[in-house]
Amino acid sequence: MPLERTLDGVLGFELLETGEEEARATFTVGDQHRQPMGIVHGGAYAALAESLCSMSTHLAVSPDSIAVAQSNLTTFLRPVSEGPVDAVARRKHRGRTTWVWEVDFTDEQGRLCATTRVTMAVRPARGP
Repeated sequence: MPLERTLDGVLGFELLETGEEEARATFTVGDQHRQPMGIVHGGAYAALAESLCSMSTHLAVSPDSIAVAQSNLTTFLRPVSEGPVDAVARRKHRGRTTWVWEVDFTDEQGRLCATTRVTMAVRPARGP
């Protein structure tokens, strides 16, 4: 599916780096990210965290396995209403069937705005 038709494309997420230990992404706050009070909707943080961790885990385990999100817990610490939001994901656990990541979101001033813990399920890839 073309990226621009996915949630990541619609929300303008920019993947900067993926790796087995750490990954980075960003987005610039626009109306598509805001809830009615004018601040970033919690779903935007959760979606970026899941996408970033899913992609990083998938690239590390493919082609023998696939990676899909199993849980996503996001905690909101500081409201953001404009500017860039940066995400840094750090892998905390790499198991045979699960990986655990923690993602920190910071605003333009480098202040922590939200944090997410994502658990990824790693399963054998099915045939071609």
